[in-house]
Amino acid sequence: MTKIILFEKNMFSNLLIFLRDQNYKFFFLVLMLSVLPILEAPKNLFALLFVLSWFIIALRTKDWGGRWRLIDTIFLLWLLADIAVGINAVIIHDQPANGSKDIIRFVLVGWAISRARFTTKQMVYLTLMAIFFTIIPLAYSYLNYGLPRLHSVGHINHVAIYILIIYIASLSLLIFNFKGIGNLIRISLILASIILAITVLDTNSRAASGLLVIITLMAIAYAVYLYRSWSVVTISALFISIVLITSVYNPPSVINKFVTGSSLISDSSSRHKIRNFAYYVFKIDPILGTGMENFPNFDHADIQDMVIKEEGTYNKKKFLPFKHPHNVYLAYLSGGGLVLFSIFGWFWFEITKIVHKMKDSCNDRWFIFASSSVIMSVLGIGLVNTTFANEHALIAMLLLGFLISRYREFTS
Repeated sequence: MTKIILFEKNMFSNLLIFLRDQNYKFFFLVLMLSVLPILEAPKNLFALLFVLSWFIIALRTKDWGGRWRLIDTIFLLWLLADIAVGINAVIIHDQPANGSKDIIRFVLVGWAISRARFTTKQMVYLTLMAIFFTIIPLAYSYLNYGLPRLHSVGHINHVAIYILIIYIASLSLLIFNFKGIGNLIRISLILASIILAITVLDTNSRAASGLLVIITLMAIAYAVYLYRSWSVVTISALFISIVLITSVYNPPSVINKFVTGSSLISDSSSRHKIRNFAYYVFKIDPILGTGMENFPNFDHADIQDMVIKEEGTYNKKKFLPFKHPHNVYLAYLSGGGLVLFSIFGWFWFEITKIVHKMKDSCNDRWFIFASSSVIMSVLGIGLVNTTFANEHALIAMLLLGFLISRYREFTS
């Protein structure tokens, strides 16, 4: 484990020197991260400027970030398929192609990050910026509304997913670089991780809270294995004991929701009815779909004939039109058909392969843990909510882009 941040006596002067040496692509990515959870239009602008600045710098220096790999083919096919889905939605289904812009944005940002050749130090700074610029608006939200709100992210369940990914970034940096960072950053990451974990629980999202517990236990187990110290074992045991005692005597409201809340998967649940509806929206155009984010534009009348043809009758109570399918897999199937869904699945399969190939050889293990946790969060929570989209996708692509970048170096 190498020392990644020299943040001690000359912290601020070192920071200024570091910032002075950065190019435009670094600053545009910092700006994107600074407004990502709170401002819609500036987020889009800075994302575009980051991609353009990377392209111009690569063109000028003739350094495109390494040779072409399978993941680059997936990125390219994802963009082409998304464009085809958007055109199909407009021409065939008379629907808008607005949802295609989101995929183009986060795929280009992730692709550019993976080829930007950021150093480990730059990646750490960028991750710290993402954490800092999430904590600040959360603090403002609590002070003014008493609730965890992120304006650009939107619904509380989506806020929970976004905060969980930021928590993953904070916890990964803390656990796997505990001895390699300065005291101020170490203390800041401890406080940030605690605040983010409590905030995830405070959103009352069962899926995000469940993943929070699993990922935290994984991190503790790995810390015990990594440091092999009785002090780490003792601190971990005390932490788990305190959490368990608190959960018994003063449980967070999300625990009561686990016990008394409505089921997310039973046949009588509203989300099951939404999934039933999404399945038949998918059958309207199984190949290219009806366009990403066009799900709310469809109603009972659009699926009724297909249901009657298959089931003989149409029971309106079994289907529920909604703003989104509450399932990332059905979102891609209904919006992008088998074409876009296949590329989506191929991407995550390749990311999993990259994690597996690097898990025993990469010195910066926080990339591995963070990426593994992102996979679990996106695909796990994706069973009951629409995850990999908008702000979630951009912040996930930050961490996955770092992983792919390291993979390019590792296999060059």
